[in-house]
Amino acid sequence: MRKFVLLSVFICLVCFISGCAKTVNYLDYVSEKRTDIYLYSDDGVEIKVYISEKETPYTSDGIKGEMTKLTEIFVTLPRNYEEVTVSAGNANGDMNYRAVENCYYLSSSDAGISGESVEITLTLGGESNTYNAVNVLYKGVMDCDGALKCVLDHSPELFSSLTENGVFCGEIYVRLIYDEGCYYYVGICDRNKKITAHLVDGVRGKIIAVKEIQG
Repeated sequence: MRKFVLLSVFICLVCFISGCAKTVNYLDYVSEKRTDIYLYSDDGVEIKVYISEKETPYTSDGIKGEMTKLTEIFVTLPRNYEEVTVSAGNANGDMNYRAVENCYYLSSSDAGISGESVEITLTLGGESNTYNAVNVLYKGVMDCDGALKCVLDHSPELFSSLTENGVFCGEIYVRLIYDEGCYYYVGICDRNKKITAHLVDGVRGKIIAVKEIQG
């Protein structure tokens, strides 16, 4: 009888521990999520629009901060102008020039951009022109949550090693990227600022590459 009671307690304990492990929702630890990219390129004008949610302030410390919606606009032109202004959705204003990337940049807390395309108006040299930037997402591309699940399935030991008492001791970055196709960068950052980066095929879910980076 005593052995039966002990065995029952052991089984209940195992089930309890297993149940606790399953309750960890790693989506709750995503501190950056880039969901959409809009592109335009013609006649020397290149426009990129990134739609994301990011922690603020943005720091790679393994701890998720408060999330805010963010729209980032990058513009490359055939030549430089003293002043470039942009309007896209609810985002508008003067763009800052970034010498290293040789492009103009504007960020907005939330431009309200969604759907298959967005009209972008640039004003430079006293002349305004409107361009249609198209969303890179196409049929069959998974979302950010799906990309994270692929990494969870591929590297369960990585997540379990950073999980203590039902708490994930790290933060997660999931960024849609585009290079003649859709991919995802999924970075797992621990409290020592070490990032384990995964490149995920956006359609097949295959892990193409894994690399460790010290932040």
